[in-house]
Amino acid sequence: MSDISEAIARLERVETELALRRAAQQYCVAGDLRDLDLWRGVWTPDAVWELSPDMVFTGIEAICDTVERQWQMFPAMSHGTVNLDVDVETATGRSDVIVHIQLQDTTWVTGGATYLDEYRRHEGAWRIARRTVTRTFNVGPIPDWGPPGAR
Repeated sequence: MSDISEAIARLERVETELALRRAAQQYCVAGDLRDLDLWRGVWTPDAVWELSPDMVFTGIEAICDTVERQWQMFPAMSHGTVNLDVDVETATGRSDVIVHIQLQDTTWVTGGATYLDEYRRHEGAWRIARRTVTRTFNVGPIPDWGPPGAR
């Protein structure tokens, strides 16, 4: 293999890794911004979103309907993706997430999960083909910890 061929192969690998990472991160951005067009662009048309063993949504329409129901239930959400690791060879990834969710009564709760992803190219872009969510912890309402009168 020539030096140019090796450089091209390395560049393609780096570009793929960055694209896989971007797909994983855009999931959180789209969800938090409630951007349905961006959300739709995160997934392959036949994607599977497994929130638990008994909550599995297949296909982009079911996935979009589900996130829209979440947006109606929760006035605000904020996801923080950490420990993101992708494997270019298998087009898979794993990440942890800390999510803060505002409830209808304006109480905030915090939870955490692990995302296991499978990616696939669709229309020239890497997208999530399957995301399996494993909840790792939930924390009840966050107590008011500020000094008296501070709000």
